[in-house]
Formats: sequence, structure tokens, C-alpha cells
Amino acid sequence: MEKIIIKSMKKVFLEELNELENELNEILKKYGVKTTDELKNKISCGEIKKEDIKEDLEKINFLEENINRIMKCLREINVKSL
Repeated sequence: MEKIIIKSMKKVFLEELNELENELNEILKKYGVKTTDELKNKISCGEIKKEDIKEDLEKINFLEENINRIMKCLREINVKSL
């Protein structure tokens, strides 16, 4: 029974992770980059004004925090399933 619960939890976390990553990638695509580091470089080079994308930067931070939380949960689930 425990294995079924772990498998179900893993499935839910993976689905949520996929949704968050897709949302993050859509925002990054809007600025012609594939990573947040590339976006930060465009901001520091002056190609993009930080003030102009403040909402998207906040959303990126929110998404990245949640992605990290879910990945942590997935690691814990993987350990428990051993």
C-alpha cells in the first residue's frame, strides 16, 4: 500500500513540476532566453530594463522557489522508495 501512495505522490509532484517548468519557459521565451542566467545577463548588459519586467521577475522567482520545493520533495520520495 505504501508503494502505491509513494508512486501517486511522485506522479502528482512530477505533473506539477512539469507545469511550473513550462510556465517558466514561456516567460523566458518572451525575452529570447532559455535560462534565468541568460535573462540576468541581458538585464546587466542593458538589453532589457529590470523595471520593465518587474512582474515577470517576481513570477520567475516564485516559480523557481516552487520548482526547488517540488524537487526536494521528489528527492525525499525517491529515498523513501528505496
